[in-house]
Amino acid sequence: MAITASGTPAVVGTYVTEQGPLEGRTTSSIYVESVLGALADAGLSPGDVDGLVGAGPGNPALWNPHGVYVDLFGTPLRFYAEAKVGAGSPGAAIALAASAIREGRAEVVLVANAAGAPDMAHAGGLGADRDSAVARMSMLGSEFEYPWGTTRIADYAMYAQRHMYEYGTKPEQLAEVAVAARYHATLTPEAVMGPRGPITIDDVLASRMIASPLHLLDCCLINNGGGAYVVTSEARARSLRHDPVFLLGFGENYPFNDRHYARSLSGFDTHNSAGQALSQANLTHDDIDLAGVSDHFTINVLIELEDAGFCKKGEGGSFVEGGALQIGGRLPTNTDGGYLSHSHAGGCGVFTVIEAVTQLRREAGARQVQDATFAMLRGTGGAMQASYTAVLGRDIP
Repeated sequence: MAITASGTPAVVGTYVTEQGPLEGRTTSSIYVESVLGALADAGLSPGDVDGLVGAGPGNPALWNPHGVYVDLFGTPLRFYAEAKVGAGSPGAAIALAASAIREGRAEVVLVANAAGAPDMAHAGGLGADRDSAVARMSMLGSEFEYPWGTTRIADYAMYAQRHMYEYGTKPEQLAEVAVAARYHATLTPEAVMGPRGPITIDDVLASRMIASPLHLLDCCLINNGGGAYVVTSEARARSLRHDPVFLLGFGENYPFNDRHYARSLSGFDTHNSAGQALSQANLTHDDIDLAGVSDHFTINVLIELEDAGFCKKGEGGSFVEGGALQIGGRLPTNTDGGYLSHSHAGGCGVFTVIEAVTQLRREAGARQVQDATFAMLRGTGGAMQASYTAVLGRDIP
């Protein structure tokens, strides 16, 4: 179903907690802070919420996160759904929230993410449960790999090696992604790596090798933290505190489960989800002012920008050169620092949406992209087994 300009749902409230080790902070306390913060930002209260998308606080395997939400806030719900795009799920959740609103199944839908003690494994494998977290992630492959396991970085290192083999991509080009992310983190108050200052291409290449060709600084963070955003109808959005940010287009893609069945190891958007999202939004690539891209590893960004159509397949390396992804460059990307330098706390796709909304509200301060009007978001899960593309805008074309 195409998203039309009539009654286009919008994000009206966002909130990001402190990010980092957050020792002593439980997942529930971070979740509650995120929810109340996002609602307050919108000028709403828990009693206004009648829909929820995504995991609740605590163990992500809970079958009734909706019930946990009700117990915490005393607000019965009439809509609940989950997106299944791995760490990108809270980003993909925006489409489920919008669908519920368009169909009259909810009026105010909340999407929240939190990671803290005792659920550190959910935040990426911290603490005593690190080994079990790695074991669970290894089972995303085939039955032939179950006995031995693999690691997520091994998957992406394989993709990077293939991209280099096919297209001549260089480690220096991957490093451009990390350098841009760290620069943006220095401009983002809550970014984990911001206080450590900027890095150079040489710094990335000099960091220790983790899985060839990916160095330490090619890899995302492991930390705790939370964030949330609120979606409502266009009519209600226009009466609230902030300029609304509209969901203009959306597409999904599910190309494989076992990577051995993937059609390619250097391109994964088999259903052109970016083309779908742009078509629904009545926009072209030239209209996009900034991008938010899953950057679990630096190779993600090159592949996803190619898959999204910002450059031809194989040209991602040259596309990102010369600071192209930095604010002021041709396509400012992950302007909060991304998963590489801002936060990779649990369902970190929530931060991709929040940063896009902040930019489109033009409230990003020192990292503001000038005249930001339209943003493209791309999120992935696992080792590219699932992805989505969303187009957000402060205007409706």
